[in-house]
Formats: sequence, C-alpha cells, structure tokens
Amino acid sequence: MLKASAEAACRKAELSVEVYFTGDDLGSQVSQIRAALESPDPASAFVVLATRDRGLARCVRAAARAGICWIYLNRTDDDLPPIREEFPDAAIGTVTADEVETGRIQGRQFRALVAPGGLVLYVQGGTRSAVARDRSAGMLEAVAGAPFEVSLLEGGWDPSAARDAIRRWLGIVAQGTVRIDLVGCQNDPIAVAALEALHDAAQSLARPDLARVPVTGCDGTPAVGQRLVREGTLAATVVLPNWGGAAVQAVARFLNHGEKPPPMTLVTPTSFPPERDLRGVAIAR
Repeated sequence: MLKASAEAACRKAELSVEVYFTGDDLGSQVSQIRAALESPDPASAFVVLATRDRGLARCVRAAARAGICWIYLNRTDDDLPPIREEFPDAAIGTVTADEVETGRIQGRQFRALVAPGGLVLYVQGGTRSAVARDRSAGMLEAVAGAPFEVSLLEGGWDPSAARDAIRRWLGIVAQGTVRIDLVGCQNDPIAVAALEALHDAAQSLARPDLARVPVTGCDGTPAVGQRLVREGTLAATVVLPNWGGAAVQAVARFLNHGEKPPPMTLVTPTSFPPERDLRGVAIAR
C-alpha cells in the first residue's frame, strides 16, 4: 500500500520512482541503499521504510553529504539531529503515522469494549521497537484511571512467537477462574495469533469462555484488519494512514521549491469501526 501510494504521488508530481524490497533484513537494506548511493546516476531522494530502529545513520549521512533528500517512513532511533547540524542544508525528515495516537485510539477502544472490573491483555511487538513503545505509551495514557486492569505482554512482531507467548501467559493466568475480558494487539497478524492461542487454551484448560474473548488489532488494511472486523473475527482495529504519498509530496516540495521537510510529519490514524460506534458496547461477561 505504501508502494502504491508513493507511485501514484510520483506520477502526479512527474517524478520517476524505483522500488526495492529487502524483507526484514537490515544487511540487505544497507547493501541496496549503498549501491544506489554509489551509482553513477544516484537518485535525487530516498524514501525508506527502515527494517530496524537503528542501523541506517551512516547511509543518511552519505545521502546528506551528496545533497540527496532522505525521508524515513517510520520513526527510528537513529540520531538525526547531529547529521542535520553537520549538513544544515540537508533535507532529512520522517513522515509516518502518529503512533502515540495509535495507542491512544487502542486505549479508547478498550474503554468502550471492557466493562468495569475487567482485565485486558495488551500484546506488544518487540519492546525495543520505537513503534511498540509509542503505541504502548499512548494506550497507557488513554486508559489511565480506567476501571479495569491492563496486563502488558511482549509477544514480538512475529505472529508465531506472539502466539506462543500468549499461550504461556494464558497457561499461567487462566488456570483458575480469572476472567479475561479482551486481548488488544499491536498489529492485526498478532491479533489473529491471539485468537488461535485463545481457542487452544479454551480446549486445553476446559474454559470455553476463552474462545469468546474479543480481540482487537492494529494496522487496519482493507484486505486484513478491516475485513476481519467486518466479519466479526476482530472487535476493532486501528487504521494506519497510507503515508507513502505524503512522503513523496515532501520530496517534490524539496526538489521543486527547495522546501526542506520538517524533522517529523505525523499522519493521523483512525479507529475501525469509528469510536462513536463502539461507545456503550462493553458488556459484563
């Protein structure tokens, strides 16, 4: 989706674009970026979805040295202010979803879906990830003072690892009569893994109520998250905006008008279904 929106924005801005995909491999990403930077005819701008929170600072510095615009598509922990100070004319920015607001939306969904006295299991991606930390911070801010408990569990971004982590948690917490009211997850694949873990635990622990625990996710792509909500498989998700086009627009403004992108541009996510449709849904189970 990011690729499609970036390509559409490039056509509108009359810019050509080349797209590379390295999967979840920092080494391959660094190699491809370096090869592109060292090309006899390098690109005028790089728009990069970093595979890791750290590891591309040298590439950013090389781009800045060459006068090449650099836009991140996700927040990273690479220390960019010193690079901007070293290259004051460099165009270096980040265009991404407001992940703290993503977490706030999740927290407000919990408030709508969970009855007083309930328990929410919140399954995080890797806690070393800036995205996971921001979403957790926003969620905790939104549920502060809520009449229910939130238990945090690091599941990792891999669905199979998250499923195993949830199974272990359920094996400890759900042995008795503890009521679990909702499982909230930091992306939709983890939410699907949570559903699988709940169904497994319902059988192994002889607790059929676990198979009925609602689950929420995040990402909200039309083909996955939104479809699962429409089908009733997930209770809710958070739709992340498609910001690839916004990043290309920032590049176009720099190339055409010399307007440097701001250090951080945040695009607002939304609840699916809308938050107003979730109000009053909480039912004591």
